[in-house]
Amino acid sequence: MEKILRRVRMAERQVARRVKRRNELVHAIKKNERTGMIARSRKQAGVALNTAIKARHEDWELGPLAPRRDVSQVDEFGNYWGSISSERSLLQFALTDEQKNARAAWAGGSQYLCIAIGDRVVVTEGPYKGKISSIASMDRSAMTVTLEGNIGIVNAKIPEYLNRHGHPPVQQLKAAIPISAIRLVHPLTDPETGTARDVIIRELKPIGITHDRPTRKVFFSRIVPGLNVRIPWPKQPKKEHEDHPVDTLRLEVEERTFVPTLLRPPFPESVVDELRNKYSKFRTRHTPEYVAKIEEKEAEKKARQKGARIEEMLLPLQEYNRKLRELRRARGKPELTEEMLEKIGEVIARNRLARLGGGEAAATLTPTPAASETEVDKMQKAVEELSLGGDAQGTATGGDQPSAS
Repeated sequence: MEKILRRVRMAERQVARRVKRRNELVHAIKKNERTGMIARSRKQAGVALNTAIKARHEDWELGPLAPRRDVSQVDEFGNYWGSISSERSLLQFALTDEQKNARAAWAGGSQYLCIAIGDRVVVTEGPYKGKISSIASMDRSAMTVTLEGNIGIVNAKIPEYLNRHGHPPVQQLKAAIPISAIRLVHPLTDPETGTARDVIIRELKPIGITHDRPTRKVFFSRIVPGLNVRIPWPKQPKKEHEDHPVDTLRLEVEERTFVPTLLRPPFPESVVDELRNKYSKFRTRHTPEYVAKIEEKEAEKKARQKGARIEEMLLPLQEYNRKLRELRRARGKPELTEEMLEKIGEVIARNRLARLGGGEAAATLTPTPAASETEVDKMQKAVEELSLGGDAQGTATGGDQPSAS
């Protein structure tokens, strides 16, 4: 079973590496496209600026002899005089998260944007600087807005595949204005005079962020940091949903058609194999029968390998030592006779006398009959322990290695 789990983990790592490489490739491609679009747009803006400067100088110097420029001539980018490309007018550039946050930094960031459709804003950059209008639409992917009225109208070249026959190639479009180029306008009461007047709010901050799990919506309020003044959200018109004959009634949607029970599974077991590939290499949950079968095979394989390895790796000397150990086990534990014990006692007494030097010490060490029997019993137990210990040590440490003799 461990082999199957290792295979699953290896397959998951392979897929993770493959997905990582693919994501890196897609990210690099998108980055190159984004960089190319921004560089092309900047180049177009630079060329248009230089052309306008030259035209202004010519008009000033030549006066009534200045050439007419409202003719159907195109520049190196294919744009007519006084027009820009649709990409520049609509700011259709893919932005990273950092660029989005930088563009909407004053409004609380891209995640909790503190402006909405219907807010009154003032343009702080560009040819329409100082104009006040309401937000008509908003693009959160590019962090841009379009304003109501005639604010932000530019001449843009329509691509050939979108331009209809007989229509001019240049049309007026509502240009997209980045959020960084606008500020919120809201009436606030002056604490000194007590009168309300429009004030340009240069920074907003979200507070009271609440996530509604059933609807997966986020609710929060916005305040002006420093003043702690809460700015109300603009009122949004209610969406009216029109019913059609093919629509499902709410009564049918809320009707409970399935009641789970513990007496039977929610669906037949055969359906599991249809929902999940039975032979997938990513499968980690198996039936008990399959697990028992795999474990049995692994146990047989290990036992077969272990037995073959033991029989094949023994040397002749190791086989001889094994046979000797088996013979010793068959003989059993050694037993000492009384004659052997008497001789051992005599040797011990003689050694003591030799060590002490004889004389009175020998007389004092001469044991009484009762003491001699006690010493004999102790020596017999000691010899038995030594003999048992030697066999046990030889069995434990000897292994299949040859003996020292």
